[in-house]
Amino acid sequence: MIEIIVPVEQIPYIRTIEGRKFHNGKWQFPDNAIDTLKKYGLVGSDLKIETKTYKQYPLSTHLYSYQKEVINKALNEKGYGLFLDTGTGKSVCGLEIAKHIGKTLVLCPLSVIETAWIDDCHRFYSDLTIVNCWGSNKQDRLNKLNQIADIYVMNYESFKILKNEIRSANFKCMIIDESSVMKNMKSQITNDILSMIDVIPRRFVLSGTPNPNSNLELFPQMKFAIPELFGNSYYGWQATYFHQDMANPHYWFQTQEDKEKLFSRLSEGCIFLKKEDCIDLPPKVFEIKQFELSTTQKTYYANILQDIHDNINTWSKFEFTAKLMKLREIISGFIINKDNTITDFDTNKDKALENAFDEICNKPIIVWCQFQHEIEKLAEKYNGIALTSKTKNRDEIIRQFKEGKIQKLFTHPKLLGKGLTFTNCTYNIYYSLSFSYEEFRQSQDRIHRIGQINKCTYIVLQGKDSIDNRIYNCLNRKANIVDELYIEMGLKTKQTDKVI
Repeated sequence: MIEIIVPVEQIPYIRTIEGRKFHNGKWQFPDNAIDTLKKYGLVGSDLKIETKTYKQYPLSTHLYSYQKEVINKALNEKGYGLFLDTGTGKSVCGLEIAKHIGKTLVLCPLSVIETAWIDDCHRFYSDLTIVNCWGSNKQDRLNKLNQIADIYVMNYESFKILKNEIRSANFKCMIIDESSVMKNMKSQITNDILSMIDVIPRRFVLSGTPNPNSNLELFPQMKFAIPELFGNSYYGWQATYFHQDMANPHYWFQTQEDKEKLFSRLSEGCIFLKKEDCIDLPPKVFEIKQFELSTTQKTYYANILQDIHDNINTWSKFEFTAKLMKLREIISGFIINKDNTITDFDTNKDKALENAFDEICNKPIIVWCQFQHEIEKLAEKYNGIALTSKTKNRDEIIRQFKEGKIQKLFTHPKLLGKGLTFTNCTYNIYYSLSFSYEEFRQSQDRIHRIGQINKCTYIVLQGKDSIDNRIYNCLNRKANIVDELYIEMGLKTKQTDKVI
């Protein structure tokens, strides 16, 4: 860090320097600003920055070589971004960091506290004490926070409730798992987390997909880990690395040159690591199984489609999305009525599912669904286990599935989509697909990750001449299905159902 007094008349010259900070009457600049400061005569031409020496930490023997390299880089910094692909062992990396630094607070989704962080700690770091800070009320959570331990794990909601108490808990380190939770600079959780910058001295962000929608989402995550990397101004950063679309001022885009400049700077404070670059994993195989819609389904489907064609130009995107959801319900053999009752009808999708079960035989299977009604109905029909947002013994079910005590697990990607490892399973069936590429990718990586030695097979059920094919194609292109269809069908309001 370079600290100097800048004359008032020369302040305009430093406004382009990222990471500058005014503190106690002096300006502070990151070391890489030295050439700019010399250019404007703000420091002597003979000033030199000492070359940073990196310490080699004694790391746990169970770590893979790429994990050791990443962790060692992180430990040599006060803060760092570990953007490691799903399946590369982010939680283990976080636990190793905590082992070396000391009292650590980990924020993560509630769904992975026990079955990822707690389980991995017990398995690999039995000498460390870890506490799950989840509780049914604030006092219960506070009691757990006040226990003596090495690592405290809590979900984002608990953090919001306990943030004031955390400020006085003397944490040495804070780790944000699935840090894309703070991708929006204006969200409450982002601001709550950023308020810890001056409280907890060492901070790390972990994510396999830190920028699921746009590189704009990287700023708050890196600001938390290394505030001086890009400075305090989001809008200044945005203007530096993005271009505003004059036809649509709310839209910001990047040229290839912008991206190269951004990632060159990012490389000073984080690492992006793809699974295929560090782990030899077996291949992924995708199989499409199509089925004919029944006569009843076709009738319902045609009616909804006609409603879309007649009214799309007067609907908002939200209203249009609701109609697309109706089409997906119909393909799965039911429809939710306005009074919240459900009408079920026969669907050949179940026969396609049964055929897949017969081919797989007695092997563990995860069946991904989009609707709670699907999950509950299919689990009962095929002697499986339903895991929904209403499930009370979620962690027990996950452990039983890992141990082979459950063969068929029916659930939604959001409930098992992050941080969990099921290398005992090699088959995923997509009974219905999400509109979200992140959910699609995360669900695949539950079985395709470290420790998997067998080929992973993904079976996708598709209704012929339906929206299913378009959803799947868009997911493979990382495109937005709702935006594409909203524009297309708004322009072509007299098409047949084969349009989608």
